[in-house]
Amino acid sequence: MRCKCIEALNAEHRTMLRIVDVLESMSKKAADESEFNTQDVTAIFQLLVAFGDELHQAKEEGALFPIFTSLCDASEYAAVRHMLFEHEQDRSLMIGISEAISTSNAPQFSEYGTRLANILRNHIFKEENILFETISEHLSPEDDKRILAEFASFDQDFQVRHGNLVDTLRKLEWKYLRKIA
Repeated sequence: MRCKCIEALNAEHRTMLRIVDVLESMSKKAADESEFNTQDVTAIFQLLVAFGDELHQAKEEGALFPIFTSLCDASEYAAVRHMLFEHEQDRSLMIGISEAISTSNAPQFSEYGTRLANILRNHIFKEENILFETISEHLSPEDDKRILAEFASFDQDFQVRHGNLVDTLRKLEWKYLRKIA
């Protein structure tokens, strides 16, 4: 079955990879120049927190994973636990990035930003090519609809709290990558 909830998460992954591309470029620039633009790195950090954690990972942790784990076997549950572990790694690195921003520590920002970019790319690959395929095999059309309904509340909350935050991504892409997705 083709799950619409998985399609929605995969679409969000495309946005996450755009954020990661900018983060990686900023990290390289910070390493090369031993400084960073505080406003820009704060903006990418806000995108990571708001879009990556508070929206995307919250959907997985709050809607998708609970329904899937109620249907899966122990080995599949272990895969979910591993993804949750990686979410915690992301959050830990984001704390490091936040500290680097607040102390204007360009080398630290560069190190944590590069590490987070690599982890996020690998994490997205594993979700899309392993976990999401397994999840799709277990979800019924009713499960998919239930998850999508929960996703809608996350989306609405994101819009209310963050409005056009993703528009900031376009500006950062142009500045750091000279492209707009």
